[in-house]
Amino acid sequence: MKDIQELLQERIVQMMAANPSRINFYEKYQEIIHNYNAEQNRASIEKTFEDLIHLIEELSEEEKRYIREGFENDEQLSLYDVLFKDDLSKEDIRKLKKVAKDLLGKIKSMLKTMDHPFDKQETKASIVIAIRDLLWQELPESYSDESITYYRDAVFNYISQRYGGVA
Repeated sequence: MKDIQELLQERIVQMMAANPSRINFYEKYQEIIHNYNAEQNRASIEKTFEDLIHLIEELSEEEKRYIREGFENDEQLSLYDVLFKDDLSKEDIRKLKKVAKDLLGKIKSMLKTMDHPFDKQETKASIVIAIRDLLWQELPESYSDESITYYRDAVFNYISQRYGGVA
């Protein structure tokens, strides 16, 4: 059981580092472990084992999600998740997927040309402006002008955490 816990925890941490929106898997894992620690009889141990195996299966499905969503890699899916909001039409979702791909490509290209982009105000500002401009031009119309600032900041925070200055 301990080996499964360690393996699962390491896998969840890696997945959350790639895509912070996967926090729900960590919360589910914590709940399973809490329930296990609260009552350690044979039935609860078997239930915990089954729950952990089920969570492993869910993680495997999540790792393949970028393919189902039509992305080339998990990075594009992560950026899409940052930009996603409820109540989007199918057309808006299609546009948002294109925005995520285009934005990631543009940012990675910019980062390759910069030396320590997150250490200098000037380079951080140019990244923020590039994000804002692309979001302003490409996001579906269902995104309000005010929300663009929120998503610009969310994308910048994600990018700065994800790349830490290295693309």
